[in-house]
Amino acid sequence: MLNLKENTVLHGFHVDRAVYVKEIDSQAYEMHHEQSGAKVLYLKNSDDNKVFSISFRTTPSDSTGVPHICEHSTLCGSRKFPLKEPFVELVKGSLNTFLNAMTFPDKTMYPVASRNAMDFKNLMDVYLDAVFFPNMLKDEQILMQEGWHYDMDSPEAPMTYRGVVYNEMKGVFSSPDSLLERHIMENLFPDTTYGVESGGDPDDIPNLTQEAFAAFHATYYHPSNSYIFLYGDMDIDATLEFIDSEYLSHFTRENIDSAIGRQACPGSIVQSYPYGIATDEKSDHKTLHSLTYVVDDALDPTLGLAFKVLTYVLLLSPAAPLKKALIDAGVGKDISGDFQDGLLQPLWGISINGSDPDKQEKILHIVHQVLHQIVAKGIDRDLLTGALNRIEFSLREADFAGRPKGLIYGIRCMDTWLYGKDPLEPLAYEQALQVLRKGIAGNYYEHILQTYILDNPYYALVSLIPEQGLTEKHDKALADTLAAYKASLTKEQIQAVVEASQALKQRQASQDSPEALLTIPTLSRKDLEVRAEDIEMHEEDAAGVHICYVPDFTNGITYVNAYFDLHGVETADIPYIYLLSDLIGDMDTTVHSYRELASCIDLYTGGIDYAVSAFSDRTDNTKYVPVFRIKAKVLSQNLNKLMTLLKEISMDTIFSNTERLTELIEETKAGWDMDAFRRGHTVVMHRVLSYVSPVENFCDAGELSYYDFISDIAARIRTDAEQIGARLTAVMKKIFTQAALTVEITGSQADKTAVLSFLPQWTAVLPAGRKSKSLCRFDVTQKNEGIMTSGKVQYVAKGGNFRAHGYEYTGVLMVLDTILQYGYLWTKIRVQGGAYGAFTRFYDNGDMVFCSYRDPNLGSSVAAYDGLADYLEHFDVSDREMTKYVIGTLSRIDVPLTPSLRGDKAMNRYFTKTTQAVAQARRDQLLAASAADIRAIAPMIRAVMADNNICVMGSETQIRKEAALFRELISLPD
Repeated sequence: MLNLKENTVLHGFHVDRAVYVKEIDSQAYEMHHEQSGAKVLYLKNSDDNKVFSISFRTTPSDSTGVPHICEHSTLCGSRKFPLKEPFVELVKGSLNTFLNAMTFPDKTMYPVASRNAMDFKNLMDVYLDAVFFPNMLKDEQILMQEGWHYDMDSPEAPMTYRGVVYNEMKGVFSSPDSLLERHIMENLFPDTTYGVESGGDPDDIPNLTQEAFAAFHATYYHPSNSYIFLYGDMDIDATLEFIDSEYLSHFTRENIDSAIGRQACPGSIVQSYPYGIATDEKSDHKTLHSLTYVVDDALDPTLGLAFKVLTYVLLLSPAAPLKKALIDAGVGKDISGDFQDGLLQPLWGISINGSDPDKQEKILHIVHQVLHQIVAKGIDRDLLTGALNRIEFSLREADFAGRPKGLIYGIRCMDTWLYGKDPLEPLAYEQALQVLRKGIAGNYYEHILQTYILDNPYYALVSLIPEQGLTEKHDKALADTLAAYKASLTKEQIQAVVEASQALKQRQASQDSPEALLTIPTLSRKDLEVRAEDIEMHEEDAAGVHICYVPDFTNGITYVNAYFDLHGVETADIPYIYLLSDLIGDMDTTVHSYRELASCIDLYTGGIDYAVSAFSDRTDNTKYVPVFRIKAKVLSQNLNKLMTLLKEISMDTIFSNTERLTELIEETKAGWDMDAFRRGHTVVMHRVLSYVSPVENFCDAGELSYYDFISDIAARIRTDAEQIGARLTAVMKKIFTQAALTVEITGSQADKTAVLSFLPQWTAVLPAGRKSKSLCRFDVTQKNEGIMTSGKVQYVAKGGNFRAHGYEYTGVLMVLDTILQYGYLWTKIRVQGGAYGAFTRFYDNGDMVFCSYRDPNLGSSVAAYDGLADYLEHFDVSDREMTKYVIGTLSRIDVPLTPSLRGDKAMNRYFTKTTQAVAQARRDQLLAASAADIRAIAPMIRAVMADNNICVMGSETQIRKEAALFRELISLPD
């Protein structure tokens, strides 16, 4: 293996520094490319999940969204890959473990990852060609498609704006918290790049010209302004030789002015702005406030970690004193906090939801009063220790929910590297932890609060106040503006707009040539793993319950998951079970107050989480296993403490503290008020399937039906708290029994032995209970609801059950998912329709759904779903293209599993009775999928679409305009 040494040059790359980073077990090499000026960081280790990223410092001066639109557009064809969308072709035919691009306020990142060496090289090749030699510089239709354009189908039609980023950002700003963040940044940074919207403000995006678009790329997309990150077990000699010879050697060093100006404090700011709510929506308790401080020195990762500790202690922990003070003062119902790094001038903020406009004047006084008291008396040392333990546990676990470690490490490096600091500082956290641990005994944290918050005049208190009809007023003003512009045009100019719109649609509907498709490198089917992953799991009965054990190396962490089977519960109990999952662990017990309990959890575990879910029978959606899951992780030496805590939480939780119960329920309701639209795709997906599927009715009980329920509970909690608490107590006693419990353990054999030795401390005192096979009865009927909101885009879902029409699930449906997501639906919904995207779900039990995301359309998206069967009937692609679809499907299935994810997958197989033989049969069908197999699915799709099950969440105006599609028009709860 090549041994890189400091002050040597390899393929034009000068090695500036070589250092070992023990926290991530990696040898780091910091380099620069002498000719082009590119900066490079390589983290060498044994991880076969290799990562490449190239990033550019991009500092816009306006809110036209030019960095965001560039990010989309560079991947729409390039010098070596002259296709319309090489990104899509890559997704189809790559074994990537990550493939995306991301726009930040001051940088744009293009990361890829793969475990296959040839695939990894192919991904690098396409991405490097895309960023340095994109077709967007000369093809104006790319800006039209990805950014914005005037759209008219005929001279008589109204003029509108269309574009993927335009509609994406309309969706972003349909969420009031995103709008609030926009106002915060423009107030705090009036003179720098942070004061404009890098993603694009829909009101400003149409000001972007092709000339400014191309000039932005020419300015910033040069190797001298680039940061190349490499991670994992790779042939670094071949990799550097490739990057140099194919790309960087074509450039010479330039002085790029991409400096991020440092904002001088503009003074303390207090401002209020309106945001739109639906015309019949109440405005009470819908105001948002944010108090945000600029922490100029927080580029120091140690200080950044300290702020994360303080954020948890003061605002996020159940025992958080600042959060409690704000709630007790009636300022708001949902209080949270955040430390935002990844900026030259990082931010610490307090967010308050569920409030009213007149509460703004109280906020500063309460925050300063509480923090002065805390600084004077000292912060609770147990809270600090617990918070630091949580952060340390997370750093050492390095579990990023399926995302490659190298991807997250690369993003963290940019938090300092972009600003001329050491890129390894955020990764080498041991010294920072020592400082933070030592600081608990002194006044380290109190000094931070005094210096960076109490003595800091650089802050903004910004409020967002609901206003009925504001969205409709804005939409009318936009329509009037476009109508006036159209009226100012000559007939010839109008015809030119129509022809440009038609030409773009023709381009979008056209196919890439076979020759162009051949330019995208791909693997062959012989490169694919034939065997389905076999997750080792052992079952036994111990401590009075059923045990599932998944052996894995977990680096001293034990994962313990408790699944309580909910067969036998009554239908009326289900919403209370979902409510219990939101409240348990945050209430008093007979042993500890909720504050003391929170401290114990933080001190002795890596976290305990609670959720309700359902595992459907593979062949019948009327049969399923509903469960209440308690998910815990702990250092192995603290297993005894964990069992004591699980016993206390499940057996001794009490709901007699009505003040606390009220606080949590109102907080949950306020959270739903803010999040409902953002999670619209999830809401409508479960809702539409609830029309045909009992298991999806159970899931909907935790989505839109739960929002209805929590709104009702919140409205009467102050008078009915005792009754609600009694109901929760009764539900808890019903579900936490020995007979219902299955315990899953992931860890070493020694960890399993230790769990089994301590487990009886908990299970022996659980009520015996009894097993049941009965399931709740639901009203499974077609409702076809239009859920009206003040949002500016839609989430459009249509679905049903194919087994009801006599069809079976096969692995070919996994390939169809890929074909639709990156073929038919990508073209119809995203490219032609201008939505941010669309997705599909095909389940073993026959449930299936199509759903669009941040979609400006409604009826045309439903028509696209209905037209799918015709498309499939005539589906015909080459063997090479079909192979690409198969490969792309495997990349989504063969995700590298962390120990926690491996345990989850094992339990999914356990509850759904998915044997290794079943998994292998599915994989065999997938690997053998042909175009004929895809065509054979057309009758199934036609049958399900003919059932006409539709659910849409979105713009009230748009839904009322197309009301004929629905049986019911409803609004979100007040």
